[in-house]
Amino acid sequence: MTTTTAPAAADIAAVLDLAHDHIETVGYCKKYLYSITQADTGLPLDKCAVDLVGAINVAVHGTPRHVGGDPLTWAAEQALADRITAPSIAAWCDYPGNGKTLALALLRDTAEALRKEAS
Repeated sequence: MTTTTAPAAADIAAVLDLAHDHIETVGYCKKYLYSITQADTGLPLDKCAVDLVGAINVAVHGTPRHVGGDPLTWAAEQALADRITAPSIAAWCDYPGNGKTLALALLRDTAEALRKEAS
């Protein structure tokens, strides 16, 4: 029997911090994990603008693509999903008005809340 331990709140917060920093560095995009337009020019995927899920994947795996169902990625996505009213993070990213500023605030505020929970 295999058991998995849920990631600690502090570890999830650290992933969200890295995702925040990644979006600050490469930019934010809507409609997909990463900017297809930038990727089509030959820009490495980890240098392309990303949405929230893409940024989390880069923080955990080094690529914005879905790598697999690891507990840390899922926990980070769930932490964000718990703070939004949209049906999914992808839908939230695509809502009009939810641009880079709000995405960064969501990452930052969720990480801060997790750190408070952990202390």
